[in-house]
Amino acid sequence: MKILENHNLKNLNTFAVDCYCDQFAEIQSLSDLEALPHNIKITEMLIMGSGSNILFTEKLNRFVVRFKPRKHITVVDNLVVAWAGTPWHELVMWAVDKNLGGIENLAYIPGLVGAAPFQNIGAYGTELRDSLVWVEVYNWHTGLYHRLSNEECLFSYRHSVFKYHDQPWVISRIGLDLRSDSPINISYQPLQDKFAKQSKPPTYKEVAQAVTEIRQSKLPDPSELANAGSFFKNPVIDPQVAKRIQRRFKDLPLFETKHCQEQKTSAAWLLEQCGFKGHREGDAGFYDKHALILVNHGHATGQELLKMTKMAKRAVKVKFGIELEEEVRVL
Repeated sequence: MKILENHNLKNLNTFAVDCYCDQFAEIQSLSDLEALPHNIKITEMLIMGSGSNILFTEKLNRFVVRFKPRKHITVVDNLVVAWAGTPWHELVMWAVDKNLGGIENLAYIPGLVGAAPFQNIGAYGTELRDSLVWVEVYNWHTGLYHRLSNEECLFSYRHSVFKYHDQPWVISRIGLDLRSDSPINISYQPLQDKFAKQSKPPTYKEVAQAVTEIRQSKLPDPSELANAGSFFKNPVIDPQVAKRIQRRFKDLPLFETKHCQEQKTSAAWLLEQCGFKGHREGDAGFYDKHALILVNHGHATGQELLKMTKMAKRAVKVKFGIELEEEVRVL
């Protein structure tokens, strides 16, 4: 494992923002993990994968460890075990090719497997926690591995124990319970529309392909227009609050949540009502086809992009009384 000094992360984050870090190393295997210095403080370490869910706003006085993408998937004790550096979409397609269901609705989500538990990724009525059995972590202080159960991960909407913990952990592998008899979930309207004329239930692979097509139609390719996908979470609100807002805004979209009694509304809709769809100042702006996508049109700095998000949050708060929360990690 080679350690680089004062390394630029511009080509390693999908916002294409210039950002230098004190030290940098790439991880490709367990032996690389085990070669990490044991004396680095938690606050001095940053673990990253594809850089598709992060906004850099200043120089990083940290040791940045990046997982170099490498597909490695096995089946152990009837569980699908994937290396943290495996591209997430490749894992989904591997599963559906083998007629294993449970994560097909999560197709085409960018990033690597190791980031999936951190965020408890979700889409189209499915979340990672629905099929995850355990997460293996490496403790770079002790040099030991440990497995956390689904319950120990403390999953909730776009949240997990990994976001707020004081442990020197690096996620190394995950174990998933994927089955050939998992129920098909096409409850979201875009998926219902895709299969409305199909006489028989879709296969896992067909669902994954449909999700991929939908996401490709909505999201710009980061290699062509720098972005990190959805910047804000869809707000989860109390039903009484929703009713109050609907008195003024009858078109407010509401969705039932799978794991709690509250309702979810669309952050994209809120932003669009505030005029942010396609809004641009300099090279920082929101995508003209989807108001939830913050984009860098060329040479925007992290601070310029951050300023745009703060402006959007204030507008939504004033108009709807709803506080938007970032889905993208801001550093």
